[in-house]
Amino acid sequence: MKDLKKDVSFENRVWVLLTVILFVVTLSGIFVYKSLSNIVNEITEEARPDESVILMKEMIYDISDAENSVKSYGLTNDVTYLENFNNKNLSIQEKLLRLRLLTELKQETKNNVDTLDTLLQKKFMILENLLIVQSQYRVDEALDKVISKIETTKDENNNVSTINNVSEPISDKEAEDKFFKKLINKRKTNPDKIEKNKEEIIVKTDNKITFEEINEEIAQVKYEEELINKTSLEQELFLIQEDKLIMDQIMTIFSKMEAAETMNMDEKLALAESQSGHTKILIAVFCILVCALLFFAGYAVNTYVKRNDAFKAALRKSKQETDLRNQEITDSILYAQRIQEAILPDMDKMKSYLNESFILYRPKDIVAGDFYWAIKTDDTVFLAVADCTGHGVPGAMVSVVCNNALNRSVREFGLTKPSAILEKCRDLVIETFAAGNHNVNDGMDIALVALRNTNVAGESKTMIEFAGANNPLYLVKNGTLQAIISDKQPVGIYQQQTSFTNHQFTLEKNDVFYLFSDGMADQFGGPKGKKFKYKAFQELLVQNSTFDMELQKRNIQFAFADWKGQLEQVDDVCVIGVRI
Repeated sequence: MKDLKKDVSFENRVWVLLTVILFVVTLSGIFVYKSLSNIVNEITEEARPDESVILMKEMIYDISDAENSVKSYGLTNDVTYLENFNNKNLSIQEKLLRLRLLTELKQETKNNVDTLDTLLQKKFMILENLLIVQSQYRVDEALDKVISKIETTKDENNNVSTINNVSEPISDKEAEDKFFKKLINKRKTNPDKIEKNKEEIIVKTDNKITFEEINEEIAQVKYEEELINKTSLEQELFLIQEDKLIMDQIMTIFSKMEAAETMNMDEKLALAESQSGHTKILIAVFCILVCALLFFAGYAVNTYVKRNDAFKAALRKSKQETDLRNQEITDSILYAQRIQEAILPDMDKMKSYLNESFILYRPKDIVAGDFYWAIKTDDTVFLAVADCTGHGVPGAMVSVVCNNALNRSVREFGLTKPSAILEKCRDLVIETFAAGNHNVNDGMDIALVALRNTNVAGESKTMIEFAGANNPLYLVKNGTLQAIISDKQPVGIYQQQTSFTNHQFTLEKNDVFYLFSDGMADQFGGPKGKKFKYKAFQELLVQNSTFDMELQKRNIQFAFADWKGQLEQVDDVCVIGVRI
């Protein structure tokens, strides 16, 4: 399978990819075309009469039902028709409100709806007037029944009698009375005419009248009844004619609005058909254009691949050469690491010189500018931690020069005083770098101690001498840290060179001293990405000074790693601790 993949050239893979893209785009175009066609068809199908037209037709049916309710009530006096009349009135008001909401954005249609609202109010006012007129006929019928009952009573009784509850036959149903009271209050008319006729035929229980008086009253009532009937008929005829005129106006408004909606529907259909045709043409052009572009892109990519085959071959060759050079450089640096490790003191010898001690050594790169140095003469152990200029390969090269200067100062020149050793090292380093054609100002910062055992008053004591170039000595005695200050000058070229200061003092048993470079204190990290600093480093040393030396090393390593976190190590780190 791997050989088959190798045989397939990059050019063929490009063509396969373009073919797949073309196929996917074609299918997408077909899908889009069908989807848009369906959308256009749905738009065409939805281009039907607007809801406002349906509402207007329903309002016409409701008006017709309201008119029929008025006529039916006049024939049957059935209260159900009054309820139906009220329901239709409310239904028309609701539909009129919906119609107003639907047409609020069309000024012309809105004006038609306002006119329609006014006409409908007049229409129902006329129908209500017809109901009032028809209610008057009910009063006439009630009068006929009273007269008939009185005449029957007259035949049965020749003497004066009391007529009780004569008004009982004309009592209406409660629902019917409520309807007409509400209607009269709404119209704010005076019902005295209707009530007057009722009062004229009602005989209260406390009154005593004769049949002759009753006959006179009956004759008067019949006369007034004929006048009322004539007036009612004239009024009913007038209302019917006015109702016909208003209904014609309402139908005219409905016709205008329906015609406008029909015209709007025709425009929608024409627009949908036009958009459908344009959309299909645009989609077809788009598909053709995409296919042409893809074909051109494939041709361009193929040409580009062919023209860049040589460049790719050269690039691969250059990468191989770069990898080879990098490997050679890495191998050289690794070999330099072996050389640097060879000049560092052997750990077993260190343990033989200083049994209770530890060395923490963490170069930033493969090789380091920091190094530690130890050597023993007849009665003296020399120990130092040095930080040369730079780190990595440059720092490692300087460290070789400085390490050699230390060895020569002790072994060749026989110096034992730390300050004298540093001054001699400075001369040797400057001499070494001055031998070439370039000005090199590199050097080192160092903390150097000389330990020797002496007999004071018959008791064995450890004497320590210290000299430093920018790097101090930390001494922890009884849980208290003392910093032995170094001189503020490097071992190398410096404008204001002075002699190094030599510090000498006696150490007690269990005293611990530390030599170090600045890598630990300068490391960035922690929650805010700041430097560790010397104060935190001093506290760390004091907290661990009573522990075993190997445990101290592990704790300092852990503190450094925890502080650094995911950040990059900024410098080489070297720390040596010794317990007396």
